[in-house]
Formats: sequence, C-alpha cells, structure tokens
Amino acid sequence: MNKLLIGDGGMGSELRFRGVEVPSHIESIWSALALTTNTQIIKEVHLDYIEAGAQYITANNYAVTQPILERADLANQLEDLTLLSLSIARDAIQESGKDIKLAASLPPLETSYRADLILDYSKMYDQYQELANILEGEVDIIICETMAHSLEAKAALTTIQDSTSEKWLGWTLHGNRSNTLPSGENINDAFEVTKDLKCDAYMINCCGVNMVTESLKKLRKLTDKPIGGYANSETIETISDDSIEINAEEDHWESATTIDENRYASEVSKWVDEGASIIAGCCRTRPSHIKKLVELFG
Repeated sequence: MNKLLIGDGGMGSELRFRGVEVPSHIESIWSALALTTNTQIIKEVHLDYIEAGAQYITANNYAVTQPILERADLANQLEDLTLLSLSIARDAIQESGKDIKLAASLPPLETSYRADLILDYSKMYDQYQELANILEGEVDIIICETMAHSLEAKAALTTIQDSTSEKWLGWTLHGNRSNTLPSGENINDAFEVTKDLKCDAYMINCCGVNMVTESLKKLRKLTDKPIGGYANSETIETISDDSIEINAEEDHWESATTIDENRYASEVSKWVDEGASIIAGCCRTRPSHIKKLVELFG
C-alpha cells in the first residue's frame, strides 16, 4: 500500500469540546469567534493534531467569509482574521519543529449545506477571488471544501487556477442520500462542471463516514488525480429517495449514529481500498481519530 497523506480533524467542534464558545454556524460566525477570543486554544488544537501525526493542518478560516462575518459586523476584518488564522497555524507548525504542510479553506460563503443560499455566480466569484488573493503565497494547499453545488465549486476553484498552492476540491453530500450533493446533483454531474479546471485532488468531506466510500468509487472512475475524504464522526443510514429537501443537515442528524475512533478508522479503511490517498477528519473528529489513522495507515 502506498503511503497515505493524513491530515487533521475538526476544528470548530474540537474548540467546543474544549469549552470554547462556538456559536451557531447558521446564525452567527461559528469558529471564527475563537479568532477574536481564544487564539491560544486554536494553536493548541493544531499542535495536538500535529502530535497525533497529521501531515497537514488546516487554518481556522472556514467561517471567515464576507456574508458570515457580516452577521457580527466584522466584514471589514476579513483579511485580518484570515491572516491571523494562518499565523496561528504557522506558529503551531514552527513550535512543533516538524515538516507540516499548511492548508487553508475556500469554504461555503453562506451557511454550509444550503445549496439554496449560494450567491449568484459573479458575486461568488468576486468573493472567492478576494479570499484567494489573501491566501496566495501563504499556504501549501487551498481546499475548496464542503461545496454543496457545482457552481459554488466552479467559482471557488476558478479563482485559484493560477495559484502556486496545491488546489483541492471537496464536495459535501446531502444529509442521508448517497452520491448526492445538497443541490440534488450527483457526483458525476458535479465533476463534469469542473473537470476542465486545474485541480490536484478531489475529496468528499463533511458527511457521514460511510457515505464517502460510495462516492470514492465514482470519483475513481472519473479522474486519475489523487482522491480522498475527511468525514464527520458519524455513520448515516442512507435512503434512495431522489427528492431533495432544503435542509440536508436535518436529514443528516435524523439518520446519524455517533461513532468512536475505531469505527471511524474501520470505515476509512474502505476508502483506502477504493483508492483514497488522502485521509483526514471533519466535524466531531478529534486528535484521537487522527492518531488512530496514523497507527493504521501512517
């Protein structure tokens, strides 16, 4: 088996586990609040993931977008907070003394999983371009992640075509429907929209751990680029209903079973069997999850 690239796990959920206030991702600024109140704990989380064996860590910039920051009248701090998130992660890497890659996010601009809330394409492009300009030259990897709609993914990925960073694209899946984005598009259709853009790796993220496997089977047939996944610490009872409700997150929770590190790693082994070469964790995965992945696959 080829050596896998193993990343870190959840940040917002981990901050909450550690007693940091992380407000609603629907109504407030979620993990971005910690950039104004708890920078030391953010660094400690990064360090714990590095200690667990992560080979790349992702800066805490997921909720640092114009629409989300506007909820707290902080849109004028977009650049400052983005650069602060990078600085904290960079300090953790330096303190660790290890050769760790730094990733940053081009996330959903509005509430995650809500394909119905995406902006029109030109507005998405402009806002992603602003973020891409801030990140350029600052990180090893830019991940267009948790993409809920093909146009959202296209807008984000288009803005980093000339970036010196590695360019990754990660789609999220509708709460309990396999191979289906919250937009209702399937993985094949979503890939078709971005297939002509430069991309160094394709991922499935922020969904039930068991849902990643089926989508990797699809991706493996669509590209010879690296594929992988980073999921939430839940399994999902999926359904085959083609109708799509607006709130994928509600469907997720109604179908979710919380799992531990061992079960998570067991599911990830199926990704590896399907050709995954990048593995990590998303919401509610912790340093202990990453440590288990390193023990088994590192």
